[in-house]
Amino acid sequence: MKPEIDKKRIIVAALVGGVIFCIIVTIFDYFLGRGFSWVRLAFYFPFAVVMYGYLTYRNFKKQNKK
Repeated sequence: MKPEIDKKRIIVAALVGGVIFCIIVTIFDYFLGRGFSWVRLAFYFPFAVVMYGYLTYRNFKKQNKK
């Protein structure tokens, strides 16, 4: 029997990764002299959540094969 991939852990990891990514982007924007933009964060957050979710899912799937 194969262990299942915990969807709750993937969602939490994706959300945390998305928030951390947005914080880092905001810090870089501040140091580069760009202003704060909700529009930029509205684009980056869903993109980062999807990417971190996919990478976490792929990582769990790879670990379960072993």
